[in-house]
Amino acid sequence: MIEDSTEVVHVAEVYIRQQYRQHLQYQQKSARIQRRMLRRLQRQEARTVAKIRRSDSALYAQYQQLNAVSFDSLRKTADTGMLRRLAGNKPVKALDSLQKIQSFIQQKVPGAGLSVPGMDQLNNQLNTQEYLNTQLKKRSDALNRLLSQSAFGSELTKLNRTYGYAAQQMQYWKKIVSDPDAAEQKALDLLQGIEGFNEMLNPYTQQGINGNNLSAKDLQQMGFQTKSSVNAALEQQFGSQLQQVQQQAARQVQDFSKQLGVEKQLNKVRGATQKVKDVRNEVQDAQGKIKQARQGIRNPKEDLNNPMRGIPFWKRWEYQYTLQTQRASADGQKPVMLQAGINAAFRYSPRISLGVGVDGSLGLGRDWQHLKLSYEGVTGRVFLDGKLIWGISLQGGYEKILRPLNRPYVAIQERYGNASNVHTAMGLLQDAAYIGLMKTYRISRNQQGTFLLGYNFLNDKSGINSPWIIRLGYKI
Repeated sequence: MIEDSTEVVHVAEVYIRQQYRQHLQYQQKSARIQRRMLRRLQRQEARTVAKIRRSDSALYAQYQQLNAVSFDSLRKTADTGMLRRLAGNKPVKALDSLQKIQSFIQQKVPGAGLSVPGMDQLNNQLNTQEYLNTQLKKRSDALNRLLSQSAFGSELTKLNRTYGYAAQQMQYWKKIVSDPDAAEQKALDLLQGIEGFNEMLNPYTQQGINGNNLSAKDLQQMGFQTKSSVNAALEQQFGSQLQQVQQQAARQVQDFSKQLGVEKQLNKVRGATQKVKDVRNEVQDAQGKIKQARQGIRNPKEDLNNPMRGIPFWKRWEYQYTLQTQRASADGQKPVMLQAGINAAFRYSPRISLGVGVDGSLGLGRDWQHLKLSYEGVTGRVFLDGKLIWGISLQGGYEKILRPLNRPYVAIQERYGNASNVHTAMGLLQDAAYIGLMKTYRISRNQQGTFLLGYNFLNDKSGINSPWIIRLGYKI
């Protein structure tokens, strides 16, 4: 029995429900990604096959002999219950651990209610997704082996990019599931302090690896490589060419062994030497075939020119709060200004970001003896940021500044004419076009500070006191 059973039941419930919620979120998001990927792959494969049928009948005949299920068939199967029956109902390791924790707590604390509805349904859905991922990879590998050395390399690149980016997106959500937050980690630490908890999660820790009752399946679950797992990995890498490669390697070993026996006979040294050379050439040919087989299975990530596309769209946005000041004019008509705002930058690639921003200007008066708060306008901007080195980036932008009408430093009539002018109706619109260097530095784990030094090329036309822009900020 556990002394403080209430707290244990509470933390166990927190951990189980958080894990279940995260796995459910992963299943829902990855399922949407799979459906979108299947639609795109189906259309791309159909266009590619149409081109092959018109221009290369021999290659089209090879395409029809592919043993992997087509994307079109997978999509049709995914819309029915057939795929779930094919996937089976194997226990998902993470959910199986949650159910073990439920049973363990219920044994330690009789009457503890820790049931989470929908666990079995989620297990079936995750099995279905895993099975579909396996079939998608088999089809992708088969198309790579068929088209990698053909004239349809560009079509294959499109297929690989669609498959690769979707796989990266699903891996992104899977990583979130595998990284527990602070509450989950605290709950897990408390549960691990209960006697028998670790042994319950891993029943093999007390048996040792020398137990005679361990099967190949048990060893594979413990993380050891078995013959079946190695064969599965080789088959996944070499596909239909695996048997040919194995037979070729076996023949080379047998022939080489025979030559070693002949070589020991002194009266046949010359003949054996020639035969050994022939065997060496055959071995090199076999190695060349193995290398060709590896090249035939292209890694889809090789075609991913922009890894940022593997991250969800709304996760590619960075937000930056900025602050800058402008000194007062010499004639005292323009006050000291404090300009604060926010920028939103979309990470187009690991080095390039496109952004928009909006600032508000607050007047502070002429000096410390004449403090006066006043509204001095709104600024909108667009900018492009390119990372260089050591946290330094080159940034260029364009700004529109909307100034109030009733300010002494705004000479509206002189610049834009009578009151019917559009600029007069909206206020004085000033332009700013700048380019500068921005340095990013670390503040904390989730925050980064920024320092921008730029030059405004439209300073003379805007009437700003200084062409230099100094802007502080931090990113989140």
